[in-house]
Amino acid sequence: MMPGQIPDPMVTAGSLPSVGPLAGIPGTSLTDQLKLAELYSLGAVLSPLLHNRHAKRPFDVIQGEEEVDNSDRKKRRREKNKVAAARCRNRKKERTDLLQKESERLEMLNSGLKSQIEDLKSERQQLVVMLNLHRPTCIVRTDSVKSPESDEQRAELSD
Repeated sequence: MMPGQIPDPMVTAGSLPSVGPLAGIPGTSLTDQLKLAELYSLGAVLSPLLHNRHAKRPFDVIQGEEEVDNSDRKKRRREKNKVAAARCRNRKKERTDLLQKESERLEMLNSGLKSQIEDLKSERQQLVVMLNLHRPTCIVRTDSVKSPESDEQRAELSD
């Protein structure tokens, strides 16, 4: 019965859980005793609820379902973890492959630059040899060398 609700006149004292043999008031009729027996059987079902006030279902049912829910959750979590681990391994493998290719490319570039350095060194050496061979035969005349000063002097003389 809800608070503020008017009691049903047909309800007897033995049918109420707070009134009857449990409360020290004897049941008056056979129907009251049967109703009390129903309450006892109902009490066996409801007793877990009385101990666990926040639960909406009997404790045994909740515990069994929680175990099933927990195992389902664990299975889902394991599956998600398995998929995430596979993705992580794939990303790691792709990154390793990418780094390996980049390393090979840089090694090839490095070897190409080293060979270019060797070619330029040998070309420089050839030019130095050619210059040294040409130097003894080269006569550099001061007349043929033009400088800005000599051009100015020539311009003043022609005026």
